[in-house]
Amino acid sequence: MNSMPVILTQPTIVVVPWSDPVVDDGGASVFSRYVELYWLPILGPSALWILRRIVMGFESFPHGFELDCATTATDMGLRFSPSPNNSFSRSLQRCLYFGALQVHQGGLAVRCYLPAISKRHLQRLSPALREGHDAWSPGNVIGDETDSSHGT
Repeated sequence: MNSMPVILTQPTIVVVPWSDPVVDDGGASVFSRYVELYWLPILGPSALWILRRIVMGFESFPHGFELDCATTATDMGLRFSPSPNNSFSRSLQRCLYFGALQVHQGGLAVRCYLPAISKRHLQRLSPALREGHDAWSPGNVIGDETDSSHGT
């Protein structure tokens, strides 16, 4: 991964929803079964839970909010420090690397929906998950029965 942006080591970060009509209309909620099955092995559990926690915050603050990194990390059983070598910042870096968030106006824009995983990422999945993904039709991503209204 590239070097970590300084913003990921700040004690507070402004987070806003990342509006992307293509992904928002055809993607899967970060709370969906699709994300649980196919994005979890790509992002990792800590990164996915951080992403979900931020998106849950958009229910109360739909235009964004200031994320207290130390408190959020502690509440999730992670560590945070101002150095880049902490579990919370590394998890945010994974979200950034895999396109679940992006640096935006001195803060972070966070996806509430994730696209179908790429063929390159499919190769990282177990054979059973790859087989299951092959049976998952692209139109079925948004029709996921475990989809939540969080962040929508």
